Formats: sequence, C-alpha cells, structure tokens
Amino acid sequence: METRMGCCMECDEAIPYDSDECPECGLEAPVAYRWYRESHEPAIIKAREDGDPMVLADLLFYAWYDAGSLPDYYVMGDLYRELNTVYRENKMYERLVFQLCHNYSDYEQGSREDGEEALALVKEIGREDLELYVYEQIDGFNRTVYHKDPPEHIASRKAELYAKIEAGELQKFDPEFGPEMWVQI
Repeated sequence: METRMGCCMECDEAIPYDSDECPECGLEAPVAYRWYRESHEPAIIKAREDGDPMVLADLLFYAWYDAGSLPDYYVMGDLYRELNTVYRENKMYERLVFQLCHNYSDYEQGSREDGEEALALVKEIGREDLELYVYEQIDGFNRTVYHKDPPEHIASRKAELYAKIEAGELQKFDPEFGPEMWVQI
C-alpha cells in the first residue's frame, strides 16, 4: 500500500499525510490542509453547492482566519483567492477591501498590487469611507516598515475625508479584526 503524502506547513518537506509530528522540523500537527479538510471543508463544499454566497463567504473567512493562526500558507493562499472571487462576484466591497488591505500589509506575504487594487476599487465605486480605510492601511504599513510619511496629495485627501467625518457627512469604516467580524451564520 502506497503512503499518502502531504507537505509540512513549516519546512515544506514531503511527509506522510497522517504524521502527528514532522520528522524534519518537529512541528506538531504539521500537514498542510489536513486540519482544513477535517474541520472546514465539508461545510464549505455544502455552502458552494447550496449557492448561498453569504454563508460561503463567512465559512471561507473563518477558515482563512484559522489558517493564519497556524500559519498554513498553502490554505491561506487558496482561501484568499476564493474569498476575493466570492467578494467581487457578490459586491461585498467592505470585505474585499479589508482582504486586499490585509494582504497588502502582510510583511512576509504581502502584495503592493493588492493595495493599489483596493484604492482603484474604492474610487471606482465611490466609497469615501473605504477610500480613507485604504489610505490608513497603506500609510500605517509604510510608516511602520519604511518609516515614510504619505505623499502630500494623499495627506490632503485624508484631511478632506476626516473633515467630512467631523461634519457628520461620512462614517468611518473601521472593522475589528477577528474570526467573527463578518460572520452571519
């Protein structure tokens, strides 16, 4: 009988799928996807089949959040792509912008293009609350990592948006990151 193989979440070595510890690096419960397949995949498959995008989005987000806690970058990447697709197709703009900004600001796995995509999207849909959120996320990352202040045109645009908040013309979008932040199920 042939041994089913998997990859270790930590060292990427090929290891037996039923390993409780990686023989290479010693990580406990090391097999990428195993935890996901056992605890999340059946409900996600059912939600896909049922065609309820809100339930699917909630389940995918919860699994993505769990993947980040491990971290299992294999699952995180696949779920990130599927989440973005579900969010785009169903015009879940708050979730999509959050996801893009979160990925942008991930120091190890981040993507500058995601920040640019988020900014283009919020301008296209005319959501100033989300525009301010994108600027804050990009600026926070740039200040922390590169010790750079925003360019003058961005700083002045943020000041305009904050003035609208002060005048009661705009509400700030400020999600609290956590496993239940979107969950409706």
